[in-house]
Amino acid sequence: MHSIVLACSVCFGQSDSPLAQGTNMAIFFMLGVTGVMLTAFAGFFIYLIRRKRLFADDVIDRVDSVPAHERTV
Repeated sequence: MHSIVLACSVCFGQSDSPLAQGTNMAIFFMLGVTGVMLTAFAGFFIYLIRRKRLFADDVIDRVDSVPAHERTV
């Protein structure tokens, strides 16, 4: 029973074992996926902000191009 309750090599301290290296690589992979997703999320909002500004500038240009006597508002 004593050998069943021993911790794995990652928890037990054998940091050079293949199991510990695989666990470390999995952690780095998950951190990378999280970083990519956060970057994509931030990039999407930057895209929306730029598009909003472009649309607002286009609307202002259209209003400015209409002669004053033809404006309804």
